[in-house]
Amino acid sequence: PHEWYITKKMWLAPKFIDDEKTEFTPVKLIIIAHTVSPECNLFVNCAAEMVNLQNYFTTHYGYDLPYNFVIGNEGRVYEGRSWEIIGAHTSGYNRCSLGLAFIGDYREGLPSYSKVTSLQLQRAQMLFDKGVELGYIDKDYQVVGAKDLASSYSPGTNLYREIQKWPHYAHNNTFRGKTCEEIYNRPLPQTTTSTPRTVEINETTTLL
Repeated sequence: PHEWYITKKMWLAPKFIDDEKTEFTPVKLIIIAHTVSPECNLFVNCAAEMVNLQNYFTTHYGYDLPYNFVIGNEGRVYEGRSWEIIGAHTSGYNRCSLGLAFIGDYREGLPSYSKVTSLQLQRAQMLFDKGVELGYIDKDYQVVGAKDLASSYSPGTNLYREIQKWPHYAHNNTFRGKTCEEIYNRPLPQTTTSTPRTVEINETTTLL
């Protein structure tokens, strides 16, 4: 296919789908990661890699592909969990963010590493614009790398350098250490007497 946006149906996603919706919409925070998996430069290979990635996470972790969207090395955007669905990519921020992963390993210094292309970057911006247009992404959204929020190498040196050039990149790193409620200026969730165990308020920082 020539479409830049590939739905789950088009890449033949298995039926194991996590579909819990986020209460934080439109999202203000977009988190960029890399998959640390083999590159794919043709649609048929990228579709197969999406199936491989989903099978890996369902088999080893018991949940669906963790990202909302994934970009192949050929520049197409592949639908993962999709809009408004809580991901499983960055602990503490999954409830209130959109996770976009680039297929490959972008850590410079490796014998062989992925190099982000202008088409991949362009398609990422097209996805963001589409999200804003559809009301899923806040028009004043901010972008960070996974390493900005946690101890991680993701999204890799090569890709990280490029996203820092984006106009919506959060250079002042205002999100690290904040809960979703703090990011969205909402009150922290209250515990109830029907809860079977005591839940400390600061537990929200560790929820997915």
